[in-house]
Order: sequence, then C-alpha cells, then structure tokens
Amino acid sequence: MDAREVAKAREGAKAARQKFAPVTGENKASMPLEIVQIDHTPADIILVDGFERKPIGRPWVTLAIDVATRMVTGYYTSLEAPSRLSVALCLTQAVTLKEELLAELACDVPWPAQGKPHSIHVDNGRDFRSRAFRSACADWGIDLVYRPPASPHFGGHIERLIGTMMGAVHLLPGTTQSSIAAKGDYDAESKATMTLSEFDRWFALEICRYNNSIHSSLGCTPVAKWEALSEQMTGDIPFEMEAFQVSFLPSELRKIRRDGIHLFQIRYWSDALAGHIGRGDGKVVVRYDPRDISMIWVELDDGRYVEARYRNLEIPPVSLWEYREAMRKARALGKSGSNELVLAELIRQQRQIEAESRGLTKAERRTRERKGTLKGTNSAVSTTEGLRPIDTGDTSRPLFKVERW
Repeated sequence: MDAREVAKAREGAKAARQKFAPVTGENKASMPLEIVQIDHTPADIILVDGFERKPIGRPWVTLAIDVATRMVTGYYTSLEAPSRLSVALCLTQAVTLKEELLAELACDVPWPAQGKPHSIHVDNGRDFRSRAFRSACADWGIDLVYRPPASPHFGGHIERLIGTMMGAVHLLPGTTQSSIAAKGDYDAESKATMTLSEFDRWFALEICRYNNSIHSSLGCTPVAKWEALSEQMTGDIPFEMEAFQVSFLPSELRKIRRDGIHLFQIRYWSDALAGHIGRGDGKVVVRYDPRDISMIWVELDDGRYVEARYRNLEIPPVSLWEYREAMRKARALGKSGSNELVLAELIRQQRQIEAESRGLTKAERRTRERKGTLKGTNSAVSTTEGLRPIDTGDTSRPLFKVERW
C-alpha cells in the first residue's frame, strides 16, 4: 500500500501532509524588521491563582520573532484565549524599547529589538483577519501577509520558536508536557506552583536567555546578528506609542448622540464630542480595551482620537467579561434595560464575594486572577476610585486632576 495513504488513514490528513507533502521555497529576510512572524500557543503548564494557590488552568502566549535575526521582538501572556487585544499588546511591546522591562526584571543582558516592522506574517486566525487589525496595519504602513491555508511551514520560524520555548516550559513544575503520552502519570495540577505574574516574569527571562544564546542556523546569538545588521535598519518607532496601541484595539461603529456614545448599553461622554452632535448621518469608529471599558477612544473626522469616559461615574472601572457577567445576573434577577446604578451595585457585590470566599470554583478563581493581574497594567479595572470626566476639546488644559481656586 502507498505509505502516504496509510499515514492518512491512521494519523489523519494533516499528519500525512507534514510527512509527505513537498515544501518549496523559503522565507528569507536580509534586514531586521523586514519580516516579523506572530502566532499564539497555549503554554504547556498549569498555573495557580495568587490567593489560594490552587490550579486555574493553562495560559496563552503570543510571540513575535524577527526572521532575519531570529530575535524575539515581543511577547504577551494571558489567561484569555487569543484575541485582537493579545496581538495589539504583543506588537506594541515588540515596537517599543525594552529598557523599562529589563529594569523591572533586574536583568542586565541586552534586548535591542525595537522599531516598526515592514511586514508581518500571520496565520488565518480570526484575530488576524479582523477589520481593526487590517486597517491598523494599513494606517501604519505595515504589510500584512497571510500564510496559505494548511501550510504551517510558511510560519516555520515562529513554529520552531514556540517549540523551543515550550521545551523550556516542560522543565517547570506543573507542566502538561506536549502530549498525554509524554505526560504519563505526572499530576500537573497537584504539582503546579506558579501564578500568571510569576510565569510572565520567568518567560521574559527565558526570552532574554534565548536572544543571547548561540542560534544553530545563525552561528551566533540573535543579539549579535541584530547588532551586526543594525546599521542597515530603516524601521522606526512610532512617535505616539499610545496612538499605535489604540489603533490595534477592537472597534465598533457608533453614532454620536446628544447624550454621548452608547456602547455595551453604557453611555460615554467627552466635552470634545459636543461639536459633532447632529453633524453628518454617519457613524464613527469607537475603540475599546476589553480589560477596562471605563474609557473608550472615538475617532473623529480629522483622524485624531478623543478619550471618552463613563457618563455616569458611579459605575466602577470594569473589564468587559466582568460587565457581561453582571448583565447576565441582572437579567436573571429580572432587571431589564440599562439601569447603570443597578449594574454598579451588582459589580461591587460580585467583587466582595470573590474577595472574601475561599471556596470558589476553578472558573471563578481564574476570573479573579485575571482581574488581579491588571493591577500592574495601565488598566483601571482593579480599582473603583479615581474616575473623572474628561474634556479634550481644549488641548491646552491638563488631563490630570488639578485643584481649582
């Protein structure tokens, strides 16, 4: 019998294709940032929550690698499945300088990756096909290339990087290994010890080790290759990093109403929107961060973004998943419509129960942990104080809180 047909019948068409299908051509780049590949993977490890130290499941990792130098340019770890937000945060870190991150890690090894890539190679996942991601790449002059379907070898560099990183993860307590056969009778949940923040720190240090280790295909370290080719670099760092990150966030189309922007049945307002009420029948692009929906960004006619906050400041800062859970409970209690005061009270009650209970289910512990990990980010989800209305109409006015006399 034909060996390929046997493999297809026994192991499936994908396994047969990987063993017998020809691989033609190759991905080559001569300069840093000419081609950057991005992909996601579930990490082969069980994490615990920081409160009870009980298992909550596997995290997801998003990685970006430069093809010319094999340098890992950016990463992002999360308890959430891959999304447009994961891509935005990974790409933002890939573009920025790494000095602040290295200082937090107390790591003195070099990580020179910085600058806007000329081309990004991705798979056909829904997060990479989103309108927000494609339009943001076009706005910043980034060429977006999709690999052909069922052709993982077109992303060979990022696939090999993921394999290398997971090989290091397999040495950690609580690892699930790469397969059930490799795992054997090892009880990953009972051996798990690392929280998401601890794993994130370990993963960053592992990237630093990788970038400063001899690469078999280069004959030198990725850092050395990057420095050798750095004189030929033409990549630049976006002047407005906040604008760069916001442009990759999820978006919706909404109309500017007399009482503000309506999104998720919540009203948002900024004084800068007053001059746009009733002018034109079209809708505007509204971008939001799912980790903290207390603030949105509204794109106006001139291309600039205006920040808008809750119109009702009694609603605490909240993540999108926490808000949807509160809305589900509100409907179960017979609370219809968008009563923002009822919503605010439900969210506060949920947080109090989660903070005081030690008998939570795995899903509830996972929810509490992902909210807790936002304390070190720019998101305001973990706090319930400090919200203020914002007026961006006058650019000479400070955006911080001031004492008036």
